[in-house]
Amino acid sequence: MKVKSSIFEGDYKLGERIPSEYKLVEIFGVSRVIVREAIRNLEREGLIEIKRGPKGGAFVQSMKHDAVSQIVKDFFILGKGTVADIAEVRLEMEPIVAGLAAERATKEDIQMLAEAIDALPLNLGDDYVAANINFHRILARCSHNPIYVILVNILSDFVEDLVLKVQPADRAFHDTTSHSELYGLIRKGDIQGTIQKMRSHIEDTVPQLKAAEKRLPKERAH
Repeated sequence: MKVKSSIFEGDYKLGERIPSEYKLVEIFGVSRVIVREAIRNLEREGLIEIKRGPKGGAFVQSMKHDAVSQIVKDFFILGKGTVADIAEVRLEMEPIVAGLAAERATKEDIQMLAEAIDALPLNLGDDYVAANINFHRILARCSHNPIYVILVNILSDFVEDLVLKVQPADRAFHDTTSHSELYGLIRKGDIQGTIQKMRSHIEDTVPQLKAAEKRLPKERAH
């Protein structure tokens, strides 16, 4: 089946419905069983979205990190990865991403970061954790590098999952000022200042994340 390559080559645009199973059978000269399996694979990979109803069908969608994230999680578990491993990667990558954000952020990006900070819940809990980690996801988008966006989202999934499992509901996992300081540095376009601040920010969270990992039951450690 060449549906995937057709999507990559732009034959089917973002948001466009791909041909029906019957039509794909005609186009590619294969059985309906093969077509259905190909469609299921494309859905699992996040390349298409299946919509039901009279106006439904298989529609091309923006690539999401979820499918990739699950594969990486599986390899991480099999390889017995640790928080220290994640931290090592984050310490090398996220300061670079933050520096690119300081260099490349548009007015719209700056507004997104400001809104992310304003959206931080007043009360601690799951929503507070998600909102804090969402800041890192948005900051990655400000780098305007789609590969970094995917990688930061995958690492953020790991961190969010760990924190939500072990963090006491009434306690913040890191200081409440670092994100605002990062926002200020990015807004000023201070590349080196942003890089240094992001590195120190991540370094500050590592001891708590390691301690959190130790509190997890062994069967749920990942």
